[in-house]
Amino acid sequence: MKTKIFFALLFVVSVLTGCSDNDSLLPSEEELFPTKTNTELDKQLNELFRPYNTIVEYRYIKNLIPDDWYYIYPVEEELVVPMAEFLKAYWIGPLEAGSSREFVVKNFPRMILLIGSSAYNMDGTRVTGQAEGGTLIRFTEVNDYNIEKEKWISGQLETAFHEYAHILHQTFGFPDDYRDITPDSYTKGGWKSLKLKDAIKLGMVSNYACSAPEEDFAELFYFWIVSPYADLEYVFNEQPTGGLKPSQVQDVVEMNAGRRIIQKKLLTMEKYLQRIGVDLQNIRNDLQHRLGHEE
Repeated sequence: MKTKIFFALLFVVSVLTGCSDNDSLLPSEEELFPTKTNTELDKQLNELFRPYNTIVEYRYIKNLIPDDWYYIYPVEEELVVPMAEFLKAYWIGPLEAGSSREFVVKNFPRMILLIGSSAYNMDGTRVTGQAEGGTLIRFTEVNDYNIEKEKWISGQLETAFHEYAHILHQTFGFPDDYRDITPDSYTKGGWKSLKLKDAIKLGMVSNYACSAPEEDFAELFYFWIVSPYADLEYVFNEQPTGGLKPSQVQDVVEMNAGRRIIQKKLLTMEKYLQRIGVDLQNIRNDLQHRLGHEE
């Protein structure tokens, strides 16, 4: 799961006075959160996601926004359907390619919440998305929608596939053999100070993966599916030590040891997913084809 907002009344007032073009999405004076209505936009979203028994919500709904998130504002109405279509093409499409329509329908969140801005925790860390109990996934930064911007695309897909990995292990049970690979390498609070090379040495694909076994699993799942080949090569493939300075050799040796651990985790994950009816490589192949990253 990836982070959380304190939604201050002062900020709501400032949004109300500064975004008059989007009044239909904003809280009224009588109620901080607007009453849901069945608009033409809702009908379009229903048409897109009804087969998956999923509701796409784009308004502020009080009980859907974490209390410890802050500095958020609503999604621009004209971006709601494009974002929904993006998720269906680049998230649901690859998932179905790696399993089946029936599997995805059965194991898909019941609600998707779109938030226009970034969100921040009380400690100042930025929220890139979040799942809740396998039934709700929140996407932030939707107002930055840009299908030509690789950084935005990868960020949204990171949220989508990371959180879907949580749905899978929460539904089918977390694989004990995965948890047992590096049981003593997780640090709940210390991960924030780690660099990528430090994480690799520990057998993880990112510093956030070092926070808990479940986050390690979700990060590896998303990273393998979404990342371009060059990124995979750096994290997964052992690097030669020939020609390096003596001071550099030990660093590479330690990273190579970590890369072998990551490879073991990937193999363990693939076997687990195969048992529940998911082909990890097919998901990756389909997404990379859609992104135009032929390998």
